[in-house]
Amino acid sequence: MVESVVVHTLNGIYYGFVLFMIASGLTIIFGVLGILNLAHGELYALGAFLVFSVVGFLAGLIAAPTDTVTAVIFGVVVLAGALAAAAVLLPVGAALEATFVRPIYEREEVYQLLLTYALLLILIDVMKFGWGTSPVSTGTYSGLNRIPTTEVLGFSYPSYNVIVILVGIAVFAWLVWFFDRTKTGRIVRATAINREMATAIGVSTDRTFTLVFAMGAFFAGFGGAMVSIGPSDAFLEMGLDPLVLSFVVIVIGGLGSLKGALVGALLVGVISRWTVGVFGLPQLELAAPFLLMAIILLAKPEGLYGTWGEIE
Repeated sequence: MVESVVVHTLNGIYYGFVLFMIASGLTIIFGVLGILNLAHGELYALGAFLVFSVVGFLAGLIAAPTDTVTAVIFGVVVLAGALAAAAVLLPVGAALEATFVRPIYEREEVYQLLLTYALLLILIDVMKFGWGTSPVSTGTYSGLNRIPTTEVLGFSYPSYNVIVILVGIAVFAWLVWFFDRTKTGRIVRATAINREMATAIGVSTDRTFTLVFAMGAFFAGFGGAMVSIGPSDAFLEMGLDPLVLSFVVIVIGGLGSLKGALVGALLVGVISRWTVGVFGLPQLELAAPFLLMAIILLAKPEGLYGTWGEIE
């Protein structure tokens, strides 16, 4: 029983970090631009399809892992491929913001929702045109699991899950460092806190908003890439559930809060896995995070954390 709880907790933490990578981009875009980006789930799916092509090419250049050393090399190549696939989303996100999103910043929210929904449909057709309608798989999951991780501690657990957890921690640390320690990150925070004041002291809100949207697209794509190098296939409808759960995550954590997105994602991940694996209620897997959200909103309507000011 104890071992089962430990395994399902680790599965929840793994799933939570996947959600955090997606929700971090969503909360950054909402926190600074004030846009609820309905196309965010399809940027996540686009990252999953792109990594199929990029990693498929890179994996063909090296031999299949046969021992620890070759498995580590294989893992490094796959992670580099995931980063490269997500990097493609940087210019894609910048182009979407400059072309479609920027003209409607001053419009009512219903225009923003309609526009991002239209982008969602366009991205689905782009993926359908590029990769067809059948699911695709990178086939890297077994190779990544050949990297020894928990085995050295006498505990068997998929190395792929451990890698995702470590990457998720690194993503959170980088985001906190970027927004707290770099000049560009502080400019973004200042723009989020007081847009008029930032404009008055010479900050280009156009460039800041483009950077933020591109970053959001990158992290959505990176989340999709990390999922696609695991046991899951990339398929056209894969962006819907993560998008819905990412909204739950940022509402639980506090709209626009990075720390809140991390805590909310881990709570949603662990609760959803406990509901299935520990409590034996798979029919409530999707409902459990919404119940948690309702309870938290009753106690703290603003979510668990504040907005950008909490990064101190």
